[in-house]
Amino acid sequence: MATMKLLIEIGNSKLKAAQLYLDASGAITGMHYIGSYIVKDFCQQPDFAKIGQVDQIVYSNVGGNQNYHHIKSLSHMLRVRYQQVSSPSYAFGVTNSYDFPKKLGIDRWLAFLAAYKDANGPVVVIDIGTAMTVDLVDGSGKHLGGWISPGFRLMNLALTEHTALVKSGGHHGEELTFGSHTKSCVQNGCRAALAGTVLYAIHKAKAQFSGQAAPTVYLTGGGINHLPPEIIKMGINRPHLVLEGLSLYVN
Repeated sequence: MATMKLLIEIGNSKLKAAQLYLDASGAITGMHYIGSYIVKDFCQQPDFAKIGQVDQIVYSNVGGNQNYHHIKSLSHMLRVRYQQVSSPSYAFGVTNSYDFPKKLGIDRWLAFLAAYKDANGPVVVIDIGTAMTVDLVDGSGKHLGGWISPGFRLMNLALTEHTALVKSGGHHGEELTFGSHTKSCVQNGCRAALAGTVLYAIHKAKAQFSGQAAPTVYLTGGGINHLPPEIIKMGINRPHLVLEGLSLYVN
């Protein structure tokens, strides 16, 4: 009998949800992205029609401990079981580099796990959300470490909250230009910082694998849209990479 699971990725500010379809043998046949929501709203006032007839919740959480109670409440309303995924020392052919594996953010683990499975070789995974993370995995599945830095919004806040006369806000175009007023200077300066990190991450990764197969670059997260088009073209844009990693834990 075919079944459907509810995948939930809880981030620092919102959650993302998707329906995962499985056939009678348990093989995955497809994934449908539902959307991005405030955690409390999605869990306490669920849209049953949008969620559908799921029989299990599989979720990850990098937010606060209160999110556990929101998921528990949702599971009771849907009358289904739930499973939380945390970072292990080893799974699906990938080795965690942290001395204390659970300290590695589960969003990072799931993203590079999905990327490695997809590429079947070395990968660089760049995830831009509230924070920006970079992770490197070699061809044997060993995590070689990564970087964590502020995302676009946090960089903007750092400038506007700690400098009296600097303001930001508004939409920006695709092209990364030099600003002609303070707001556009801040916007494009933060975008340039993201772009620079991506470029240097790719450069460092290629140098580390010099003489070997070049790592495949994966880009994910809602903040990818702040990168200029020529930078986005340097990698595979997979906006739901964390949810893809979460799907591996469905059983």
